[in-house]
Amino acid sequence: MEPSGMRKGFIGLLGVGLFILSSCAGSSSYMKPTETRAPLMRDKAVVRFMRPSSFGFAVNVNVLDGEKTIGNSVAKSQFDYSTNPGRHLFIASAENQDYLEADLEAGKLYYVFTNIYPGIWRARVAFEPVNRGSKHWDEMRKYENELTLLRPDEAALKIWQDRHAQDAKEMVAAYENDPKKSEYPKLSPGDGR
Repeated sequence: MEPSGMRKGFIGLLGVGLFILSSCAGSSSYMKPTETRAPLMRDKAVVRFMRPSSFGFAVNVNVLDGEKTIGNSVAKSQFDYSTNPGRHLFIASAENQDYLEADLEAGKLYYVFTNIYPGIWRARVAFEPVNRGSKHWDEMRKYENELTLLRPDEAALKIWQDRHAQDAKEMVAAYENDPKKSEYPKLSPGDGR
């Protein structure tokens, strides 16, 4: 085979491999499949964390509310977090940490994407809140129907949280001491539905 033919063959194989990997869904021992969404209640807010991409499918992203571990963001999946209204600091932890300030209103549903990017040693993460009027605002039903619905395995998450309590405190402290914290994404009460 001449070099240009070998190159074409390699590019074709690479394309097929990337297609197969792009359709891979992840899994996590901290999350379980479910068919039930968190109900909207008058005195609670719900945040729906979504990861539509399969990029980095082998990497799960820990999601925290302050120092409390609330779930894993898994490729091609979503999970709900029902919580008290008011101010929250959500943290996503992978090779890096990303932060999301949220001011949640009771009785409303909020959406947040956890996006994965290449890192040096492993995947990096970035929160993308779905703010009113943003490019994804009108697409959320599509994502809800396409992504696997998961729920946290509370017992497994508690074990992980107990082992990593100091790490969680350090992540919160890093945020509090970050001179650029005003640049992190935000969710406001009006971003709920």
